Amino acid sequence: MLIARAAAVLVTIALLLGAAADAPIGRLAPVQWRMAWSAPADDPKWAFKVTLSSASEQVLALADETQVRVLNARTGRSVRTLYPPGHPVTGVWVTSGTVFVLTGEVSDGEQRLQAYDAATGATLWQRTVALLSQERVPDTGRYFGPRIVVTERGVVLAERESEPLTLLSLDPRSGAAVARTVYERHCDLTAAGAHSLLLLDYCAGNRIRLSSVDPSTLRTEWSRTMPSPALRFPDPVKLGDPNGHTLTVSGDGYVEIGDAFYAPDGRRLPTPHETPRTGGSAGGGPWSEPLYLRSADPGISFLPTWPLPAFLTSLDLRTGRLHSLPLDVPSGAATLVGTAPGKAFVLLGTGRVAAYTLTYGIPTGRELFDGVPLDAWPDACGLLSAADLRPIADGYTPAPATPALFGERLPHPPQCDWIPPTDDAPVVSLAVEWVSSSSATARRIFATETADLKQSLAYDAATEGPYLLDYLGLTATGSSGAPEAVVSAGPVIVRLASTSRPALRLVAPLVRDELLARYRLARHTPAPLPRLRWSFPTDGHLMGAPTVNGDTVYAAGGGRVYAMDAATGRLWWSRAISDYVSGPMQFAGDLVYAEDPISLHALDARTGRPRWRYSSQDLVYHFLATRGRIILCAGSEIIALDAATGRRLWRFRTAGSCAGSRLVQAGGTVYMDDGAGTVHALDLATGRRRWSVRTGTDEAAGTWVTPVGKVVYVAGADRRIRALDAATGAERWSTRLGGALTSAPLAAGAAVYVRSADYKVHALDARTGRKRWTALTSVIDPALGLTVGQDHLYVVTATGIVSAFDTSTGVERWSTPMGGVIVVGPVAHKGVVYVSTQGGTVHALDEATGARKWRMLTGDAPESGSIIGNTLTYANGLIYTGGGGNVYALRP
Repeated sequence: MLIARAAAVLVTIALLLGAAADAPIGRLAPVQWRMAWSAPADDPKWAFKVTLSSASEQVLALADETQVRVLNARTGRSVRTLYPPGHPVTGVWVTSGTVFVLTGEVSDGEQRLQAYDAATGATLWQRTVALLSQERVPDTGRYFGPRIVVTERGVVLAERESEPLTLLSLDPRSGAAVARTVYERHCDLTAAGAHSLLLLDYCAGNRIRLSSVDPSTLRTEWSRTMPSPALRFPDPVKLGDPNGHTLTVSGDGYVEIGDAFYAPDGRRLPTPHETPRTGGSAGGGPWSEPLYLRSADPGISFLPTWPLPAFLTSLDLRTGRLHSLPLDVPSGAATLVGTAPGKAFVLLGTGRVAAYTLTYGIPTGRELFDGVPLDAWPDACGLLSAADLRPIADGYTPAPATPALFGERLPHPPQCDWIPPTDDAPVVSLAVEWVSSSSATARRIFATETADLKQSLAYDAATEGPYLLDYLGLTATGSSGAPEAVVSAGPVIVRLASTSRPALRLVAPLVRDELLARYRLARHTPAPLPRLRWSFPTDGHLMGAPTVNGDTVYAAGGGRVYAMDAATGRLWWSRAISDYVSGPMQFAGDLVYAEDPISLHALDARTGRPRWRYSSQDLVYHFLATRGRIILCAGSEIIALDAATGRRLWRFRTAGSCAGSRLVQAGGTVYMDDGAGTVHALDLATGRRRWSVRTGTDEAAGTWVTPVGKVVYVAGADRRIRALDAATGAERWSTRLGGALTSAPLAAGAAVYVRSADYKVHALDARTGRKRWTALTSVIDPALGLTVGQDHLYVVTATGIVSAFDTSTGVERWSTPMGGVIVVGPVAHKGVVYVSTQGGTVHALDEATGARKWRMLTGDAPESGSIIGNTLTYANGLIYTGGGGNVYALRP
């Protein structure tokens, strides 16, 4: 059994118990994997790869944190659901008609292993187990194998012991301990299993040893040694293996370690140096059960691979060659979770599990390409022309590339880089990712790929359609922000990449239309997004709200600052200033200001030309632009700069770090909390401290300051809200509330509103501090504020609910669930309340009733956290927001 971690939070596992497929007859050979069925997999986030087989009843087990679903592996139909005691479910295995379930976190010290009869669902036994929780056993070496290895002959546990490593074997049907052994060698060790337990150990400077162990007795059946290989390239994905190579075991017991292959009896098979590996289905002996799913060109693990499909790979038992055939699923959205002779189970990125069967036929030599003739692959350079790229720059030239697929070279270049005439224009790269045997297969691969991309990456919702998805891929550092697009029409799938998203927005539809014309399909224009006035694609994630100054919208994304016409979205200018630009930007006079982690940049608001730059030795946390001054918080200092020149005017050192402080300006005073429980009022012109007031403890979660006219309202860490005289800091009133305060005071009319951590929202008299009312809510999101509009106070909860309370009485007037975590809002304007939910959906609610008026997707990934760029700004009669790397202007 081979167990490999695929993702986090939920658990899924699959294991097929079944009879062998019919052997090929005459010239017949494996030619294709065909999907037999697919079923929902409850959106699992964990996957365990298991390769075991048996001649008994076929079953498939899928699990989330609380339950295990048992399916008929021949049909995909649900047989029963198991509800094991204890939580969460952290592992599931099936063998010999038994379903094994592990519950509890390994960090808790003890977990529960339970066994169920697969046919009846009856509990056979349960046992408390203490499993190894750390990779390193003191003075013994590192252990990288699974904590539980399930085989038909025994269940082997890596026990939690101080030293050395102890292995325990249990009888699968009774759970009784039948054998125990101590691993004495002081070497790195990994493990896998099928019918036997395979142990691979490596001592520095010594030879590698591969041993087969009887799972029921823990006695060695055979042992083989091989020279210690020199690592040609370190692969962080393979650091869990003693020698830097993967240990892979097929369901029928064939082993791959590095470049060596072994039969279940320990017999060494020919190596690739003796019989080169191929990807086709040439004649020869029978194949093993699938060893693994892989991409044709692994490349770097976090970058897209070429070509697009996953390839299911088996071993030719006569020649020792590896044979690969493509599946109708992208390699990035597939995990092999179970095998049997001639069958494989694959977990798809769409939250489904699929069963594939191996079909036989007369080989043609094109099986590696899904049976498609090689000359059917289009010339990548022929899908665009220099004329197509002329709106970007005149003089683009193609540079074709001819990569090989498992050694097979295509007659036409499948990849092409379009090189611009000057360095300031972007390169546009195009790759023919795959040509399927049918348009239906290509649509299925494209749909799976785009669904997977939209679950994890930001995308352009304004151009998305049935043939095109423009998105922000992964950069060379593994972060998101590389502009890419995937296009499919007919049987062809193409991927484009560039440093410029506006360039991709121009050329991707041209490639789409070229393919539609080639295959005589109708041209397609995506339907406009509701309420959309215009959108502009930046080259990366937006950082902060789009900022409006007069007739211009400014935004920061992908290390650049953009200036756009507020009415049309036309780009006035863009300027690259840093690898990372945070926002939002601010203005003073004819300058616009933006910050990176250690610097503040002043740009000409009309042209984008740099005027000055101030760099700090400490991190720049935030800044204010006001009255000819730039007030910034860096490290533990408040620094004032001349807005026109960047010259430093004064500085004020705080007791705590600026990371937890907030700057607020009103009149000629700057108010700030120092992150250590004290509020300071500083003279804007000189930096002189006018007064300081202690409001909490050094361990305080935070302090909020709201100046309004001659009064400064302070929500302190000591659970008090205070009204201070703006000129002197003298306390006008102070009111203690029940829980820690979790929002800035909101002054509206004659009242001040504030939230507290005990699930309450409070209204106080602004003049006296007397409590007007207190309302109980569900858990309030501490990251979001309060908003008043149309006699209602709007509150957002951590469970994704917008609630409206009567400002006079505190009575809840309405409550509307948004169906997801709210990350921005509420913003109230002219009878409408706006919020954004995780994944970049903007919602508009009626202020009076909470009824939904409309919603719009902006393209942020559902699995992303609170996207900073997904924010709302109202100006010029439009709502400006960001999502998926785009700036949107919406009609309110």
